[in-house]
Amino acid sequence: MKLLAIDTSNTYLSLALSDGENTRVFHEDVNQKHAERTLPELHKLLAESQLALSELDAIVFGQGPGSFTGLRIACGLAQGPAFAANLDVIAIPTLDSIAYQSRSGNVMVCMDARMHQVYCAQYQTGDTWQRIGPIHLATPEEWQAPEGVEHLVSDGFAAYPELLTHVPELAEQAQASLRPHALAYTELARSGRYPKVHPRDAQLLYIRNKVALTAVEQQASKR
Repeated sequence: MKLLAIDTSNTYLSLALSDGENTRVFHEDVNQKHAERTLPELHKLLAESQLALSELDAIVFGQGPGSFTGLRIACGLAQGPAFAANLDVIAIPTLDSIAYQSRSGNVMVCMDARMHQVYCAQYQTGDTWQRIGPIHLATPEEWQAPEGVEHLVSDGFAAYPELLTHVPELAEQAQASLRPHALAYTELARSGRYPKVHPRDAQLLYIRNKVALTAVEQQASKR
């Protein structure tokens, strides 16, 4: 299965191009320069792999949650080439990608959502990989580790160290540097868990549907 994967949900640009046997990866902190860097790096991967877009089976993208602007960039960059080359797209949640990279067992992913919140989800990883419950938002104060959690994963634990006070016995082994990675998307896409859809039907997963209060709402919150 030949796949291109794109993630621009955070400050990193993560790309992977796989022909089923060989995979080329670009994964680098581009400091919000996704719009400038993605197409040039994508063209490099295609040239190095000697693959044409029309030879791919699908284009995979990180559908969120994450940076609103970043998610739209990845979705658009998946849809455009997919339309042009008559390909399907596969949307995969960012937290699924993070969990897939973690140690096997009962995993809690907490990704920094800014605004003093984290995106959270619990997973069983390994041979019986699955997400347990929905991805949701929480503040560090209200977050609680579900029973049975063995591993803590993602940058929420670095951004909000107070999260670790809820599970001090797991603090030292927290994998706080893990973030969405395009290589994980290609492997998840091959699992068959995520449907191929026409690019016009691609959907983003925001979780938080609002990033700012209006002036009226700000005034109301002060009363």
